[in-house]
Amino acid sequence: MPSVIRINYAALALLLFFTGYLYLAAQIPIDPWSLPGDFTASAFPYFAGGLGFTAALLQLLTEARRPTKQNPQPSLEQRIYKDPILGMIVVLVIYISLIDVLGFVIASIAFLTVGARKTGAVAWRILLPFAVGIPLILWGLLDLMNIYISPGRILTTWLQGT
Repeated sequence: MPSVIRINYAALALLLFFTGYLYLAAQIPIDPWSLPGDFTASAFPYFAGGLGFTAALLQLLTEARRPTKQNPQPSLEQRIYKDPILGMIVVLVIYISLIDVLGFVIASIAFLTVGARKTGAVAWRILLPFAVGIPLILWGLLDLMNIYISPGRILTTWLQGT
C-alpha cells in the first residue's frame, strides 16, 4: 500500500505567512546594539514570528501522518469546513482589520472571546477575566517600553467630539 501524506492546508498557509513575516521583519533597518535593554520593540516581531512559525510547523508535521483504516482521511471539503485552524485564520484576519478601528485593547478582548468560544466550550467565568486581563497586561507592558498603541478611530473620534 503506497504511503499517503496528509497535508493540513491551514497550517501550511500559516507557515508561509510566518515565513514571510519573519522575512519582512528582518528587512527593518534597526541597530539592536544601539537600543537599551535585552527585549525591546525591535525584538517583538522576531519573537512573535518565531513563535508562530514554530507552532505552524509543529501543526503541519503533526498532521502529516498516514491514515489508517481506523482513521481514514476525510475529503478536502469536509476538512476545510470543520478545520478550527482555518476558522481561527478568518477570526485573526477580522481582528487585524479591527485593531485600527476599535483599538488594540477592545479588538483583542473581542478576538480572545470569539476565538476561545469558536475553538471549544469555555466557561464565561474563566474566559472573561483572561480575555480582559491579557490585553490590558500587554498594553501596560508595551506602555512601559514606550510603545504607543492607538486607542482606535472610534474612541479617538468620540473623545474629540466631547
